[in-house]
This record gives sequence, structure tokens and C-alpha cells, in this order.
Amino acid sequence: MKRIREDTDNHEEQNGTTENNNIPSRVLHLNVGGTTTAVLRRTLTSVEGSMLASRFSGRWDESLEKDRDGNFFIDQPIELFMPMLNYLRAKFCETALAPPVTSPEFESEKQQRDFIRMVEHFGMTPGIYPTVMEICRGEPASAQICRSPHMSVTSNSWATFTLETRGHKRPIISFSVVLGKVERAQIGWVRTGHFVKKLRPGDHKGVGDERFSVGLDCFRGGLLYEGSFTQLDGLSADEGTVIRCENKGERWLVNGQLVASSIALEETFQCPPDLQQYSLIPAFSGKGEWTVCEVILDAVDSNQSATISHSHL
Repeated sequence: MKRIREDTDNHEEQNGTTENNNIPSRVLHLNVGGTTTAVLRRTLTSVEGSMLASRFSGRWDESLEKDRDGNFFIDQPIELFMPMLNYLRAKFCETALAPPVTSPEFESEKQQRDFIRMVEHFGMTPGIYPTVMEICRGEPASAQICRSPHMSVTSNSWATFTLETRGHKRPIISFSVVLGKVERAQIGWVRTGHFVKKLRPGDHKGVGDERFSVGLDCFRGGLLYEGSFTQLDGLSADEGTVIRCENKGERWLVNGQLVASSIALEETFQCPPDLQQYSLIPAFSGKGEWTVCEVILDAVDSNQSATISHSHL
């Protein structure tokens, strides 16, 4: 009887369920492009909002494709899928004292492009190529940064925050912010290595007012570049307004309407022509609440880019 019981348990676990009311097994047996492997369910579903998190949540185990041995079948090359899986495993072991986990890199440019394409297909970009928000001006005790399920910030005093990548070399090229109840919102870009230094408490200038920064001043209705202000006719931003900054300051949109551009477009302000030659990262100044709803990372191929929709994380 014991041998029969063990065989039954193995069969149930192999198919992703356990005996009590079909409770999903914590171990998933996979066939990835013809190669079998096993992974904890919590590892495969660790990127909230991703296709893998939804598909392997346990709700759809009976309807998922399986091979003849009952392994869940994933139609991807093992040489691409395993680096992603091992990265997720390493993230579970990450500690403050250990070296940070870095995103997978490949010697072949084609493999790197194929990997990014696969990561984007599964909606895994926020987990494999993460971005983080940090305070760089103001009082840390007065600010609360939320990274999940939405990347947002609530600050009880005026402060400046940056949006940076962690563990990989893919820069942010565009982003969108939804304004909450926020005072003196200034949203734009700052030069890395110059603006971003040690945390500065107390009084400070905002994005666009300080050197090495450019920003949309939502309170005064204009564009700031290193303290120089240019009025933009008709610009207003209330609670719920979506500010989109494209291609490192090349285009600025408010609720989908183009308000400023660094290229010659009719009825728009022309940003400094040398802006894009520098290494820039997103930055925000204000007092109140706002949410990052989208981040677009540069890709290996200039014809590709990956979108992170934080509203779905």
C-alpha cells in the first residue's frame, strides 16, 4: 500500500496537483523546448501581472499544454528560458550583504535580442529588467515609496525622486506619470553623474530648476531647463493628468496632447538641442502623490523597445 501511495503522490505532483481538493502542487515539472526541468511555482509566478504568473497560478493547470509524461510544455528554447528562470531563483536569495543580482547577458547579440523578445512576450520585463524609485532631495522620513503593485510615491514635504534601473544596462528612454493630489509638480530628466549625488535634505530646487536637469513645470505651466523658464500656452495639469516624457526629452505630452518637443514641430517649444547627447534618467519633484504608470527601456536593437506597464504589476 505504501508503494501505491507514493506512486499516486508522484503522479499527482507531476501533473501539478495534490490529493486534497486538487490543491496546486508547489513544484512544477516543465518541458521547455524538449528539455525537462522542475521549478517552484512561487519562483515561476514571482513577477506579478506577468503571463507566467497568470498561467501557472494554479487555476489553469488542467487546461495547460502538457507533454505525454504530464510535464507542462513551454515552447521556448531552453538556452533562453533557463537564464530567466535562474535569475528568478537568484532574486529569492538576494540579500543586502550579497552582490546584487544582475540580469542575464549573452555574448551573441541575436541571443540577447531573442531573450528580450521572450521576456517581453511573457510580460516579465519589470522583474527581469527592474526599475526603482529613490529619493535624492528632501527628507526621507516624510516620503513613502511603494514599489508594488504600483510604482508610486506619497511625500508629505517637497522632495525630488529619481527613477533608475537596477542590475542591468538598459536605460530608460520614455516614461509616463499620473498625477494625484500633488503640489508644484516638476517632471522631467536629470543628468546622471552630475545631478544624482548624495541625498540632500532640506531646501532644494526641483527638476528643471537645478543644473543638469530639464522638466515640465505643471504648476506654472511651462518648461524649465537649468532654471530658465519658458511659458507653454494652455498647459494645465490637475489630479488624474497623465504626463508622458518620450525619448529622453524629445517629446512631452499631457493627456496625449503634444506640448513640447526638441525637434521642429509646429506650435511646440524647442528643447535644448544638445539634451539627448547626455546620459539622462527620469526625475520628479513635488509634494503629494503620483504614480509611474509606464516605463520604456532601450533595447539592444534600436528598432526594439520594451514597455513596462506598472499599472498592471
